[in-house]
Amino acid sequence: MSDFYTERLRQYADLVVPFTGCPFGEPINECLFKEFHKLGNESRQIEQVSLHTEIELDLLRSYHRDCMQRYFNREWKPKVPKKLII
Repeated sequence: MSDFYTERLRQYADLVVPFTGCPFGEPINECLFKEFHKLGNESRQIEQVSLHTEIELDLLRSYHRDCMQRYFNREWKPKVPKKLII
């Protein structure tokens, strides 16, 4: 994908982070985004937004939002927390 400035990518910009890696560290075992992390190439990972249907992306968005809510409610902790560099 040569142009990341598309309407579709703007519409699903909140999925760029989970497509490229877990914002909380190593993802939980049942994470739907783990397969995308294995691509190992950020451009290819972001390109996935254009390769999936809106229904699939909406389901991934819902899953990610639910996962974040469970994390913030302390219902689970990542296996390896992400280290912040200050």
